Amino acid sequence: MVATISSKIKLRNLKELNLSRANTSLAIIKEYKLDRVSHYDIKYVPIQERLEKRLNGIVTGHVTKSNTVEEYSFDCPEPEEDQTRSINYEETDFFRIFEQLSHLNPEEDIIEDIEELIRAKAYLIILRSTDGIQLVGFKTLPENWKMKHQRGLIPLLFSENSFKDLEEDNVFSISSFIDLFYFNETVFILSKKEFERGLNFREGMLHNASQLYEEAAQLNIFGNLEILTSRVGNNQRYLRKIATIRNLGHFRNTIFIQRLEQLSSVKGWNINFKNGQIVFTEETLDDILTLLQNKRLHSELTNEDFDVESAKPLQ
Repeated sequence: MVATISSKIKLRNLKELNLSRANTSLAIIKEYKLDRVSHYDIKYVPIQERLEKRLNGIVTGHVTKSNTVEEYSFDCPEPEEDQTRSINYEETDFFRIFEQLSHLNPEEDIIEDIEELIRAKAYLIILRSTDGIQLVGFKTLPENWKMKHQRGLIPLLFSENSFKDLEEDNVFSISSFIDLFYFNETVFILSKKEFERGLNFREGMLHNASQLYEEAAQLNIFGNLEILTSRVGNNQRYLRKIATIRNLGHFRNTIFIQRLEQLSSVKGWNINFKNGQIVFTEETLDDILTLLQNKRLHSELTNEDFDVESAKPLQ
């Protein structure tokens, strides 16, 4: 609860800042893998004043429209139009990106040629005051980011190692949307899907899954664990379920498991148990994952049970 309140306060403090005159810069991010770990290389792209103002407006406009904030979770839905999801930047790859960005000079650490632009994975819009970086917008680039005019995109021309803002045929385009913005050690997510793609959350979910398998094997609470591992694989939908299960930790609670066995028998859920173990089968695996996420809920009003995608306890 403290983290949620903190994020709300940070968003309120951010919205109170006047950033219209902040010094605005553009930087690109290149990514490379080393021992299956993502590493990032950041370079600034010189831009002209007209484009600087428009980029500033893109980021500050999204801040203005963000009125509510809730904590990010693996199973949370996409944010609504005026909503953001918050997460501490140290829990994401943005920590390493910002760590590098903090030591770069916008006038010296610049791209050398257009090939660096083509290899970019994402770009940053950086707003500075005399005290340093205040706000950063982040946008993952599509595979075909070298494109012509498209609705919602700002046309750009790259010439003499500088981006110019022109209303004519372009070499590159920058979106009028961003995936997230960073302020005061917090990432505010505007697009959950693009946040997870851009900051490699799949790798984090794979790590979560391997840790759950290892812990479950030690606790000896599942039978036919190989059915689970085979079905999950690197499927993001299942990895998200596994991450939620591990985060909630109900599988570690013997009382929860005993209660699950009792309810399964009473309600006819057809979940197999053997010597206190939950036994996975191809037919029951999805039901078991739903139950371990605590997403089979009972309505006191209609006396019906429902499987839900996302649920938030009443405060």
